[in-house]
Amino acid sequence: MPKISLSGPAELLTIIPFHLGFQPERSVVVVCFHGKRLGLVARLDVVDAQLAPEAAAQTLPTLLQGAPSSVAIVGFEDVPDESLPLLEALAEGVEAERVIVRERLVLRGGRWRSVGCDCCPDEGWLLPEQADVPAVASYVALGHAVLPDREELARLVSPLSPSEPRHDLTASAIEDWQRRYRAAGGSVSELPQQPTGRRDPARRAKAAGAGLGVLDGGEPTSRQFLVNDSLVAWGGVLTGDVVGYGIEHWLPSLVGPLRDVQFRDALIGWLCPGTAPLDTFPVELVVMLDVLLGPHLRLAPAADGGARDGTDNSASIDAGAGGDVASRLAASDLEALRALHALLDLGSDTPSGANDGGGETVGPACDVEPDDWDGTDEVGGRESDEGWDGTDEVGGRESDEGWKDWDVASGPRLMLGRLEQVCRLTPAAHAAPLLSVVASLAWWCGDGARAGIAVDHALDLEPDHRLCRLVRQSLDHGIRPSRCA
Repeated sequence: MPKISLSGPAELLTIIPFHLGFQPERSVVVVCFHGKRLGLVARLDVVDAQLAPEAAAQTLPTLLQGAPSSVAIVGFEDVPDESLPLLEALAEGVEAERVIVRERLVLRGGRWRSVGCDCCPDEGWLLPEQADVPAVASYVALGHAVLPDREELARLVSPLSPSEPRHDLTASAIEDWQRRYRAAGGSVSELPQQPTGRRDPARRAKAAGAGLGVLDGGEPTSRQFLVNDSLVAWGGVLTGDVVGYGIEHWLPSLVGPLRDVQFRDALIGWLCPGTAPLDTFPVELVVMLDVLLGPHLRLAPAADGGARDGTDNSASIDAGAGGDVASRLAASDLEALRALHALLDLGSDTPSGANDGGGETVGPACDVEPDDWDGTDEVGGRESDEGWDGTDEVGGRESDEGWKDWDVASGPRLMLGRLEQVCRLTPAAHAAPLLSVVASLAWWCGDGARAGIAVDHALDLEPDHRLCRLVRQSLDHGIRPSRCA
């Protein structure tokens, strides 16, 4: 993966909106570091002074789950000092856990200052122009953009409004596709089948594949034709070959089969290697994924194949096994996380510090949006509390593979953007399954903001959507897949 380097707090402030995907307002952002590597980034809304200690206490377990070596805490203000209560409460909390607070920064009106610093002018330092920060070009090359606020980010996945002229016709076309799919033997349900016991994956795949027919010498079934059309449509959209009116034309084939949990999970398992194990799906379906989507649409996992912040986050999730997760979570949360691990084959990579935050969210929408980088993007900041090292190099490896690295790294963002366009063309009645795919993809890619927005949209539409509830819990607890982009 390419490296992105910074040369001081001003550049860090400049790239935070690119990292989140929107310009934070009246927020406190915590950036976790592992040495010089960027780790989890969390955003919280500003809260009143009396609520700040509790808000910080709820957030700290998620911030500390990856054992960061240091953090930078940034207040984005409209009113002078409105971020300080929460900023200081978070700083005190992480310092109590022996984590270095390398920076306490406040940004307001395009100017920034370091909290408690006598060197900063009263009006603060002027934030540099984006064109003067080399790292910005790197983020743009990776497909990152800055929207005005979180609401604008949410609009990227807002379903098609009922007032749109094509809404009713589109909804009817999707429902007609699903009727034909059900008549051909396909499942149209959001209720995943609960396993009665552990079975051999090969036997499961063989049994589940009975409804698809055979690809080698047999007569294709009606369901197989429909699955084929759907995967052709998905391949066209994900590669960017199907755009504009073409997406509307293919929308029933794109959205219709996502009510089939087996199809949906196999699609997620193909796009995000290491999530749903492919050997648990019908062989015929996996072959069709390989032929019609192809390996080039499988996002590249992290180089180390594991934790993207460079840490070992192993802990047992079994109740009674002494794992920190089991001891911290309520019984209902623990059951849901077990189900998530079973669905996405996460093994034992639950972070040891993850918990439910200790109660209800405090303050107005005090949400935490974890955004795990892959741990390979360097931040050229200090390794201790004594100044930045002045590193300002930007780019990837100095080898012939450099451009390929950037192409691979930009793939997840391009795919998310294309799927967001599909979301905006999909009627609300059929949007939740599609949003669950977008949320899963964004979660696996480490884009906590986009994952959270997609999953919250889906849960507003269908509060009992199982996959979305599990992804929401994982975001709340700071958990991400063990093998990710």
